[in-house]
Amino acid sequence: MSSATVPDRFRFWTLANIFTFARFVFAPVCAILFLQETWWGVWVAGWLAGLAMFTDFCDGYFARRQKQVSDLGKIFDPLADAVFFIMVWTALGVAGAYPLWLALPFIARELVQHVYLRPSAMRLGVVLGANFWGKLKTLVQTLVLIAMCWIEFGIDYYPEYTRLARGTNIVLISVTALVSVVSIVPYFGALRRAQMARH
Repeated sequence: MSSATVPDRFRFWTLANIFTFARFVFAPVCAILFLQETWWGVWVAGWLAGLAMFTDFCDGYFARRQKQVSDLGKIFDPLADAVFFIMVWTALGVAGAYPLWLALPFIARELVQHVYLRPSAMRLGVVLGANFWGKLKTLVQTLVLIAMCWIEFGIDYYPEYTRLARGTNIVLISVTALVSVVSIVPYFGALRRAQMARH
């Protein structure tokens, strides 16, 4: 079968998927830069993180524009977001921006979604794409990450505000973790509906 006759849902290297997989590349780069614990590391990582989140907009935009919305994209788009933020939140915790254990809710949430919920739905022939709550979670995480980058960058110039800055980080990451955990509830509902429809 030639590439011209392959249905879009089975195509791998579409423009939208390239943007999606770019986030898998940005994730370890940003994490390594945050672990440098330097002003330039935070500065560069912050811009790269912004670029990574721009690819999140681009993959959805081009998938719709080129009519290449695919099951593959529905799976890997949220997975790319999950990998990116797990690595970034963990790296910032290790770097001392907040207690490392505050990264655990993000890790647990994504493991439940990508190890249990999505595979369970796929066995029923259903692909759980990103819904409103999943997109809200990503938006909140993006805004908080940008704010935290500015806070960490500012500490280098105003070290006397380190305690206040780190306290603010804890509040921000805690609220973000709560949003992240709550956002998974509708996916349980979607899986339940798929199970009931199967029976």
